[in-house]
Amino acid sequence: MSVRARVLAYLVVLTMAALTIAGITAYGIERSRIDATIVDGLALRTEAFIELAEAPDPTTGEPYASSEDLMREAMIRVVASPTESAVAHVGTVARFVPSYPQRLRLEDDPDFLRIADEHAADRVVVHEAVTDMADYRFAAVPIVEPDGDTVAVFTIATNRGALVKNLSETFQIYALVALLALAMIGVIAWTTVGRMLRPISVLEGKARHISEHDLAERIPVSGQDDLARLSRTVNAMLDRLERAFADQRRLLDDASHELRTPLAIMRTNLELIEPRDPEEVLRMQSDLLDEVDMMSRLVDDLVTLAKSDRPEFVLRESVALGELTSTTFARAQALGDRDWHLDAEGDATLLVDAQRITQAWLQLAANAVKFSAPGSTVGLGSRVLRHEIHLWVRDQGRGIAPADQERVLERFHRVDPETEGTGLGLPIASAIAIAHGGRLAVQSRLGEGSTFTLVLPRNGDAT
Repeated sequence: MSVRARVLAYLVVLTMAALTIAGITAYGIERSRIDATIVDGLALRTEAFIELAEAPDPTTGEPYASSEDLMREAMIRVVASPTESAVAHVGTVARFVPSYPQRLRLEDDPDFLRIADEHAADRVVVHEAVTDMADYRFAAVPIVEPDGDTVAVFTIATNRGALVKNLSETFQIYALVALLALAMIGVIAWTTVGRMLRPISVLEGKARHISEHDLAERIPVSGQDDLARLSRTVNAMLDRLERAFADQRRLLDDASHELRTPLAIMRTNLELIEPRDPEEVLRMQSDLLDEVDMMSRLVDDLVTLAKSDRPEFVLRESVALGELTSTTFARAQALGDRDWHLDAEGDATLLVDAQRITQAWLQLAANAVKFSAPGSTVGLGSRVLRHEIHLWVRDQGRGIAPADQERVLERFHRVDPETEGTGLGLPIASAIAIAHGGRLAVQSRLGEGSTFTLVLPRNGDAT
């Protein structure tokens, strides 16, 4: 099932359940109310008859002369209806009934009269009686002559079955209306859900087209709802995928280009070697080992760059910035004969990968030694600013031309092709800074020197 069909099914089922529960509950409450109303009404009318029998005859002011006078007066006072009536009867024979034509005809149901005669009592008791004609609730009181003889029974009854049937018919109409409403809700919901989910269909089609044709294309975003946020998230994912594919292609191109030269040199040397000349073999061995070392270093650098986008590339821990600065400075002094200066030590506790930061910092120091003269000044230091941490290395080397300052962070780019190296040192340092949420800044002037700064965000501060 599609999402649209599932949502519609859930909505219809929940609505149907709500309507069913509401209908059953209302039916049960109304049925209980009917029973309570019947019992209260019968009790009230029976008490009124008992009071009438104990009171004097309203026409003479004297006690009733006979039971027939009492029954006649009682029937005059009964307000009958199609569902309620009364009867004065002897056994199963009716003596007096109300004069209303549209009334419940108790006299036509001998089975009921017999049951009522059997349950007559001089107090108010509501009984149940079910016959072929109706489902009754009734109260029966014996009519006694002045001499004490019981001559008849006064019974007042309500056709509960008719009232319940009317209630059932009402709720049958409710059920029909509920079904019509459910159908209408289904139609409206199908249309509305379709409109709501249409952006998802557009998003799915656009994403499929992008994945099959062009990763540079993006999904149009409109509005500020959940689907708009989903579109932005998918676009961000496509950005990462496009960068990853671009990096992969560039890495393959650069690696094939850089590895092709040493492999060609090794192949040529192996083809030209004279195996019977021990000195040439030893010289060739040394050259080949140098080429292997260079290729191993190149492969290690490429692996480092390939891992720089992974979450596990940086393992953060609490590090004292001052101690990190002094330790790195001590290790940097072994890189070359320079006039080393510790410019400053920042005071803070950071959440960084100390090994990666030291690796990047020492790479900057190694570059400073490579491009500066022996005995020249190389400075290293750290500083804590309001929102950033600066870790720098400065030198008095040859400097970098403005046109090359942006390209020095590109893989395999070398300002001086004659200088030994793979051209991956600065890109690795930049990747480490980016993995920490920062960047590598370059300031340089030709003939005066350069300053490379690892700019890290202060939000990595643990204090």
